[in-house]
Amino acid sequence: MKKTFALALMILLPLMFSSTCKGNFSVQPLELSITMDNEFMHGNISKKIKITNNNDYSLNVTWYLEHPNPISWMRPNRTCILSLSWIDLEPKWLDIPPNNDGEFYIYLDIPDNKECLDQHWETWVTFKEGEQNRSGGFFNQECAVRVYINTPEQVTIGNNQGQDFLSITIGDQIKVPLLDIALAAVIATILLIIVTLVIKKKKS
Repeated sequence: MKKTFALALMILLPLMFSSTCKGNFSVQPLELSITMDNEFMHGNISKKIKITNNNDYSLNVTWYLEHPNPISWMRPNRTCILSLSWIDLEPKWLDIPPNNDGEFYIYLDIPDNKECLDQHWETWVTFKEGEQNRSGGFFNQECAVRVYINTPEQVTIGNNQGQDFLSITIGDQIKVPLLDIALAAVIATILLIIVTLVIKKKKS
């Protein structure tokens, strides 16, 4: 009898836990892919994660970043991002009204270097109930979104980057193209030669 009761308890408890957590909030999408073609992305990438509060009361939801845990759950041909600090979400937390949605936007700041080229990373954004929700029950739901980041195989220099490379900055804001500087130097040299010849002619 005791063995039967223990077995029944082991079966029922996970079902109770999952049903309790399942009703709090839902997340969409559960997988999100970010692909960069010719340049690294910086700032808001305009992709969002939607959180739906399925309760009849307000829910505080926050998040944190982590590497796939356990690592064996990572998708094939994926690796961990070199630094979690290269990813951020805004806002940091949300108070979502009853039966309403909240949105979190993804921000990236991946360094423009060779080490980050042609990478296929996977990281998890895990959402959880905020601290003030914990007094309302025994369980706290957490839900992870898989974020896949594909970096460019190679980076092309944009127009602005080319202009910066061929320019000299004077002060904080003024940029003078090197071609203009070279042209001005040639003109100044020609004028100097002309003035020198004119002076010599007058003396003679």
